[in-house]
Amino acid sequence: MFLLESSLISGVISGFIYALAGIALIVIYRVSGYVSFAQGDIAALALYAGYWLHSGGLPYLLVALGVVVAGAVIGGVVGSLVVVPLERFGILVAAISTIGVSVMIQGGENLLFGADARSFPSAGQATAFSIGPVGVSRADALSLVVCVAVVAALSVAFRRTRAGVAMRAVHGNADAAMVLGLDAKRLKRVSWMVAGGLAGLCGLFIAPIYALTPTSVNSILVFGFAALVIGGFDSLYGAVISGVLIGFITNLTAAYISPNLVTALLFVALVVILILRPHGLFGRAPVVRV
Repeated sequence: MFLLESSLISGVISGFIYALAGIALIVIYRVSGYVSFAQGDIAALALYAGYWLHSGGLPYLLVALGVVVAGAVIGGVVGSLVVVPLERFGILVAAISTIGVSVMIQGGENLLFGADARSFPSAGQATAFSIGPVGVSRADALSLVVCVAVVAALSVAFRRTRAGVAMRAVHGNADAAMVLGLDAKRLKRVSWMVAGGLAGLCGLFIAPIYALTPTSVNSILVFGFAALVIGGFDSLYGAVISGVLIGFITNLTAAYISPNLVTALLFVALVVILILRPHGLFGRAPVVRV
């Protein structure tokens, strides 16, 4: 019974982290129409900056703030100087360029920092509260609160603010948005900054668990991408629900069957969803006007 309860609770916690990773991808997709494959590496680079701040003796709160700001700056630089300018050749070229950015960042990190795992601080391992016999740490509780807050804030921002509505308009029809006076490129650069900050925020919950290496965040990005595909490319709530479902399924599979089947099961689920619901469980098919 304890194994079941701990697996379910761990599934919820890890599911929210997967959802946060997926939301970082949705922000760019909602504006530009493609997915960035460099988010894990942007997060890792921001985490190395945070590790340097932590080594200097700064408290965790300032380290966390530094990671988020560094992620936003790195994301803005990557979007402004590399990816957004390449969109003139098509969104496929822009999406592929993020793979090149990913490889470049990983190579630079290996050159500068090496591949050795580094211990990264967490928000706290003390028990915040207990659910039956299972204790939930402060770091895990914070990840739940942060994810809910991020989803609520982005949902309001995309629906109720002028900038959010403008971003959706750019995604719907960039040319028409520019005719109306919207600066599409500036909005896309802003989306990259927001996504970079979210990537750094997600990394704060991953690095203490898996340690910090040039590729440690990318392993979770796979699950975030799965949450994006299964939930729907443009659905924030779909990313949360599918992230939690993925957390449940993967944790129960690892606990009761075999950890080696987790990745295979995830990709089987992706294929099934793409066949039955190409736009995800909560996504909407694009409306084509002729």
